[in-house]
Amino acid sequence: MKKMTSILMAAAAVGLLLPAGTLFAGNQAPNGAASHKWKFSPTINAPWAMEEDQEPLDSPIDAAGLCRSDPFTTKSAYGPLGSNVDVITGDSVNNSGFSNFGCTTPQNETTIAVNPRNPDNLIAGANDYRVCCDFDGLNDGTGWAYYSVDAGLTWKNVQLPKLTAQTGATGVFKKFDSAGDPVIAFSPDGIAYYANIVFSRVSPASGVVVSVSADGGKNWSPPNMVAYQDAGNFFLDKEWIGAGTNGKVVVTWTRFNQGPHGASYLSSPIVGAISNDYGKTWNRQGFPISDAAHPFNQGSQVAFDAGGALYVAYEGASPTTDYATDALLLARSTDDGRTFQTVELARVYDDLDCYPIYGGRQTLTDMHFRLNSYPSMSIDRVTGDIAIVWTDNQGSGNCGIGKSAFTGTTANQVKLVSGAWPAIATAQFATITTTAQDKVFASVAAANGKIAVGYYTRDYGITSVATICNEGTNVNPGGVIPPSLAPRSVCMDYAAKSSTDTFGAQTRLSTESSNPFIQFANGAFIGDYTQIAINPLGLKAHAAWTDFRGNPGVTSANQDVMVESFAP
Repeated sequence: MKKMTSILMAAAAVGLLLPAGTLFAGNQAPNGAASHKWKFSPTINAPWAMEEDQEPLDSPIDAAGLCRSDPFTTKSAYGPLGSNVDVITGDSVNNSGFSNFGCTTPQNETTIAVNPRNPDNLIAGANDYRVCCDFDGLNDGTGWAYYSVDAGLTWKNVQLPKLTAQTGATGVFKKFDSAGDPVIAFSPDGIAYYANIVFSRVSPASGVVVSVSADGGKNWSPPNMVAYQDAGNFFLDKEWIGAGTNGKVVVTWTRFNQGPHGASYLSSPIVGAISNDYGKTWNRQGFPISDAAHPFNQGSQVAFDAGGALYVAYEGASPTTDYATDALLLARSTDDGRTFQTVELARVYDDLDCYPIYGGRQTLTDMHFRLNSYPSMSIDRVTGDIAIVWTDNQGSGNCGIGKSAFTGTTANQVKLVSGAWPAIATAQFATITTTAQDKVFASVAAANGKIAVGYYTRDYGITSVATICNEGTNVNPGGVIPPSLAPRSVCMDYAAKSSTDTFGAQTRLSTESSNPFIQFANGAFIGDYTQIAINPLGLKAHAAWTDFRGNPGVTSANQDVMVESFAP
């Protein structure tokens, strides 16, 4: 989340998660010399998270929200959802700030999990901006869970209690007014864990927290603090959670070290904490996961295998190129995180010359939303195979040849590496998408010998003739802000592939292409990931993504959590 000043604070109605989280490569010397440029960007947007050398902020005109203009303001901008299910119930209207004032509140950055004890029980989560007000008087993320007991046909929404100051927090939690980076995981015995980062918009306070549900998501415990700090030289970001047997739970996150008084960017190691009592208490907070050879990292995911071994996948700057390029890394521990074996699995092509830049962030051709190449990981508890996916822009334009900027047209693709340990350490990755249109924010789920992969794609939207698919950024201030014509369709869909046919056929999951420019100023944020879940027998998969249609006929176009179930 990018640094905000009073100008942008007044211009941004929903002040969470915009517009950071992407790699910013090639700016950091290996010895950590102070340059105040992020090798990997934090996602916390607060004045104390000084990002990208304090680059110029959007003006109020640039920050104006598309949802305040036709056709985004109508309830009929899109057709019926069909088989897609909007999990958001009781969505409200944003009543603060400027850019999205009066618009239906967004939900984005989706997580989903299936109960291994009851495959009809699903829990999803997202950044949810229904609640006003944070310490700056704006709508902000406060942590919501959405649960289903009929395999995703219908959903109920519940707010996590006492997570932030505006939701009944007590004690140290009163210091936090924003929650984000939601992640949900079920343990094998059916206990659900919901991890968030919490932080303050006006002070350096940040934490990693976990809420627990023993009844399938209907009720949640008050948050348990995993790690906390309030010094300006460190802050905590991008957590993930994995649940094992007998009450064992591990959370990982990125610890950004800004040095004394927040003067520079020294490192961003992946660290963790473990609980042995179902998340009630946490031990060895901040134990190291990334090794000394990889000081610059971001975007970790953690999981246990059936035997109790712990795996953490993340993206890191590679010492093999003097930290000029990035790699997919996998760390393995058989002693609850006390020691790790670490391997680089693949080169990740997200260099400075791999994507066009909008607002200081890498994005796709014609788009404005920030992106990343962080991995998604899943472990098959039957076969022991580890599956990891990511997207990058290898082979497109001048990507990866050492230039200072990208030229060409992006053609981001989904890559997969899989196998059991230790064979995965030398396994070759496969590019499982083949068409030239961009793919982004891939997620993977593995169970009973099957692997399902979900992702955004432009395969269908790029040919759409719908008027709304050619609407881009705003150009004028005022109560009604007409969008400008995009050079071509910017609409996207969500799709999936499966190992059942060796990732041959692509299944379109979204029933209509939709426009990601809705909300968040110039369409700069749609979340930093999506997620897909699969039941233990591998018979049904459930994809959750940030969709841009809202609920046609009920609300105007906005970011909502959409779910589609399918047989992988």
